[in-house]
Amino acid sequence: MAEKGKLSKTAKASMALNDTQHHLTQRVCAKCGERINTKDMFPVKVANKGMIYYHKDHYSN
Repeated sequence: MAEKGKLSKTAKASMALNDTQHHLTQRVCAKCGERINTKDMFPVKVANKGMIYYHKDHYSN
């Protein structure tokens, strides 16, 4: 149990998941070649290649 005035582990984890900051990742968009923010990342699994990453607005079916 958390001490008085401090958040529990669950509360800290929940706040971290709801973080609204756009964190820049090391992943690079396959279409434009720029690094991708976590909120804009769209991972695609490709057979025999693995994962390819796009910006959400750059990927079209």
